[in-house]
Amino acid sequence: MTDTGISGSEAKFTMAESVSMIMGNSIGTGIIAVPYLATKNSLLDVVWMVLIAYAVNVILHLIIAELSLNNGGVQLVKSFEGELFHGKMKKVFSWIVFVVYGLAIMTGISGNINGGAQIFVNWFNMPLELAQILYYVIAGVVVFIGMKAVGIAQKYAIMVLFGIVGIMTAATFMHPLNSLYRAEFHWNNLIALYSMVVFATSANQAVIQVVKGLGGDALRIRKSIFIGFALSSLFVLVVTATVLLGTKGSPDKELAYMQLGESIGSWAVVLAGIFSLFALLTTFWSNTLALRDVVHEQTGIGNRLSWVLATLPCILFAIFGVNSFIILTRIMSGVVVLVSIMLVITYGKSRRRAGSSPICGVIGTKPFQILMVISTIISAVGALIPLS
Repeated sequence: MTDTGISGSEAKFTMAESVSMIMGNSIGTGIIAVPYLATKNSLLDVVWMVLIAYAVNVILHLIIAELSLNNGGVQLVKSFEGELFHGKMKKVFSWIVFVVYGLAIMTGISGNINGGAQIFVNWFNMPLELAQILYYVIAGVVVFIGMKAVGIAQKYAIMVLFGIVGIMTAATFMHPLNSLYRAEFHWNNLIALYSMVVFATSANQAVIQVVKGLGGDALRIRKSIFIGFALSSLFVLVVTATVLLGTKGSPDKELAYMQLGESIGSWAVVLAGIFSLFALLTTFWSNTLALRDVVHEQTGIGNRLSWVLATLPCILFAIFGVNSFIILTRIMSGVVVLVSIMLVITYGKSRRRAGSSPICGVIGTKPFQILMVISTIISAVGALIPLS
């Protein structure tokens, strides 16, 4: 593929919808897991990990956006096929990456389904399997309608999340606070925290959807990335800080924001549940939309059937596979960051072929590409090493 224009996009996004797509993808599954890992470190560690992760993610997602733009707005698998693979084995390698990358996204979606199901179990005391199916159906309706519906839903979901975080933060500071949280330092815990913060504020799939939704407008794409990740990083800091400062006892539950709600009062438990649900929904929408696109681009099947074929294995894996929300999200983060190494190599080839850099500019040059590879390796290690 050599066309650098975006043609035939399924939907057009406003700037608000584009920023919301990025935030919705990045403040979902991971942001709920960060407070749990933060208890293994200290609040100061969280602050500087978030700042580093913001810089890394802005660079990485500018690279992803430009790579997709250079290939007509496709997902990463087709970009790899168009730039990296050649000769008789091109299709074979493309299908191998399709399977590996698809399974990585499926793993994350399965963890997302389990997280949402846990909320329904807490609210309605229903069997886990029924809660998993209920969440899958409710969340799936938006994506089944189409890309524009996802953009609109993300915008309003972000508004809800902003409102809830504001209320919960104010309520936290109206109660006695814990002392500034400091855990015993251990490299394993710090690297694991970095890996999860990078994952928690990443939005690989959403950035590609923004490229399509904004019709390849480089200036608006850059603005969406800088603003979206800044707001996501702020969300991670505020949510994690309030959990550590306001939770009675040590936050030891996988859905740590729920535990903060229990510490404030019964009304806050409801709000925390709604927050966790919407945070999970926004990620589910973005990831399943991306998985639908990957299947559609690889097979040529229609969008709605592609979504069904892409997501049915996710719900089956959620029901019959690993049940731990944290385990699934850590596996997802490890696989996705490893794919990033191939992404950087592919981008270098794409940039040389295109002969210009409308989105990245100097940020996409070789030193920054090497920095992304180093960050990826550290994140992969952090996703796999045991906590101390």
